[in-house]
Amino acid sequence: MSQENYMKGVALITGAASGIGRATAHTFVKEGCSRLVLGDLDYTGLQRVAEELKARNAAVRTVIVSVDVSSEEQVEALIDAGVQEFGAVHYAVNNAGITSNPRVRTHELPTSSWDQVVDVNLRGAWLCERAELRQMMKQEAELKTRTGAPQQRGAIVNISSLFGVMSHPTVGAYSATKAGILGMTRTDALAYAADGVRVNSVLPGFVKTPMVEESIRRGANYEELIGSVPVRRWGHPEEIAEAVVFLVGEKASLINGVSLVVDGGKQFVA
Repeated sequence: MSQENYMKGVALITGAASGIGRATAHTFVKEGCSRLVLGDLDYTGLQRVAEELKARNAAVRTVIVSVDVSSEEQVEALIDAGVQEFGAVHYAVNNAGITSNPRVRTHELPTSSWDQVVDVNLRGAWLCERAELRQMMKQEAELKTRTGAPQQRGAIVNISSLFGVMSHPTVGAYSATKAGILGMTRTDALAYAADGVRVNSVLPGFVKTPMVEESIRRGANYEELIGSVPVRRWGHPEEIAEAVVFLVGEKASLINGVSLVVDGGKQFVA
């Protein structure tokens, strides 16, 4: 099947203004997707990404929405904006998230810090997935597959983390939310498979994102950490994006409920 006939559905991405979300938007367009709904708190960043996508392919149309994913009302508005413009949501990537702040052990962590991470990373992912599922259940199974499998209503990928299966003494809240995303993903993968909706998760390892680069500028030293990864390097956002777009796409029509670790082999190192 040629690229012109691949990824013809509507893609929705949260956390789309930078990093993995931005790379995922570009990968969708590279694979032929021309209708995208992009959400992020950073509206200026969304505008920049929308311009980049248009420069890549003049046929691309985007809906950009400033959204706090921990707000039920704002998440519903994001989905509604995309459906109003494009009529459906076929590929959904729940990527928005924040890290633990401050980075301390549990007995030193303020309740407010725990609540913030849980609200964005876990509640936010759940609100997005619920809204996406509600929309997909209204849609006809119209996504053609490359494999001869039955047509599908849609597919969702939730972005977890390597810290969903490993951890560190100072990322307890973050690790808890990313592990929670894995449980949510497995549950809904079972619940909606017969309805023609697949749900999977991707667990990035150590990826050079703008958030990490800012940390390095402030003096953080990751040399020892990266040295412990078998491939001995940082991951690129584009490498995560390729895995994400594969999982929501027609090539992955029989892949459901997986937790795909994309980390250069770090999970196997003590």
